[in-house]
Amino acid sequence: MQSIPGPGSPGGEQGTVGGPTGATTTTVMPARPHVPSPDGPRTGGYTWPGLDEEFTRKVVEIARTAEGRELAESQVFEIVRAQPQPQGLPLRVRPQLRHELDAFVASYHRVIEAVVAAWEHDRHLREVLTLPQVLHDHVAAARDTRVHLLRIDLLPQADGTLRVLETNANCPGGLPGAGRGRSAWRPLLARHGVEVPGPLPADDPLWPGSWLLRLAEQHTGTRPETVALLCPDGSYRADTRDYDTALTALGVRVLHADPRELSLDGRQGVAVRGEPVRHAFAKVGIQDLLRMGDDAAPYLEAVREGRLFVQNGLRGRLIGDNKLCLAVLSDPHFAHLFDAADYRRVRPAIPWSRNLAHCDAATLRAVLRDRDRYVLKRPLDTRGNGVVIGREAADAPAWEAAVDLAGTEGWLVQEYVTSPHLLGVVDGPAPRHDVALGAVDGRLVSAFSRAGHGERHNVAGSGRPHPLYL
Repeated sequence: MQSIPGPGSPGGEQGTVGGPTGATTTTVMPARPHVPSPDGPRTGGYTWPGLDEEFTRKVVEIARTAEGRELAESQVFEIVRAQPQPQGLPLRVRPQLRHELDAFVASYHRVIEAVVAAWEHDRHLREVLTLPQVLHDHVAAARDTRVHLLRIDLLPQADGTLRVLETNANCPGGLPGAGRGRSAWRPLLARHGVEVPGPLPADDPLWPGSWLLRLAEQHTGTRPETVALLCPDGSYRADTRDYDTALTALGVRVLHADPRELSLDGRQGVAVRGEPVRHAFAKVGIQDLLRMGDDAAPYLEAVREGRLFVQNGLRGRLIGDNKLCLAVLSDPHFAHLFDAADYRRVRPAIPWSRNLAHCDAATLRAVLRDRDRYVLKRPLDTRGNGVVIGREAADAPAWEAAVDLAGTEGWLVQEYVTSPHLLGVVDGPAPRHDVALGAVDGRLVSAFSRAGHGERHNVAGSGRPHPLYL
């Protein structure tokens, strides 16, 4: 049984990318980019000292020129239900932080892969990091333990540090779009004498295809001639256009398909609408996968048995993406699973987190009593769904009902951690923001920040994405 951290331990606040289950945000960012006044308002709260405010001031001035306004209006981030999402103005992290971010991302990648690898053999870990039975058996039968592509969402703190909000290891979005934004702004900033760091890998428009092709050839021994872009009909298609464009430019044939269109044959083959395929980029949300039920069985079997190569396989997706990974990283009982140096680097960035179903009575009483201090998260949900923020609960009975559900289903309970204000980029109240770092095999490849009003930063809600220079 896990107990609450004692007096003096992190209690904080949680600026999270979700909201109460079923809730929707009423704050909508403008459809066209808005260029603020150069000074911008200053409001209460705090700012993250890791951002270069002088860089922001210069970008805002440039964005007020005719050329800058035209560029700002032309930039879109990701495709959400086929709708272009406008980008915010670019931001820059202070140069001295780059080495620390590189080291953190590399260590974080290794500890997540350690969780994925240990899940099969560590009974206690499996009890904490649970999976729905319909997916559990597929994951248990799989043998892949790599996490090729992930995104770490972090909340910057007043002291300059970062706290981990969650890990996206299923089909993390936004990385190519941020690269496009950085590349688009670079020439204009240079003409105005504004120095920017060198490009990240995702700034290359061919990056979405080139990294995937290298990975597929490394793992299968064959460079793909055809790649299936698998995304459920009617679901979010973020980044699929970038992958289609890059793969096509690299001479690869692209098949767009719903994973339910995949079929197996008795010769260990896989086909999409009757056409043989061996490699895919899977943009398949876990909740979409669960809703497919038995119709997803051929897809799951093909990936599980290695008939179809997709980034992150099954274990990397369904374990690495699971929000209960933070319960493992937060609990010192699991410290032996990790390289000591990696654990020392990562552990201070992990908010207090536990599987609520394994908390003792004292912890449960504290969670019920002090709802302003806690957030509940459904382990395999996404885009801000399945998140209940205690301070947003309508009243004590509503919070008690949420805690009861979370305890029954084994959700993550996490301390509430606040997020900083982003100054100077809009008129009116300053939005809050996070930082998202994308990595391939532990190497930083892209970064962005999402800014929005209230607790919700995710782009599927009110968040406006800003390309981030590192």
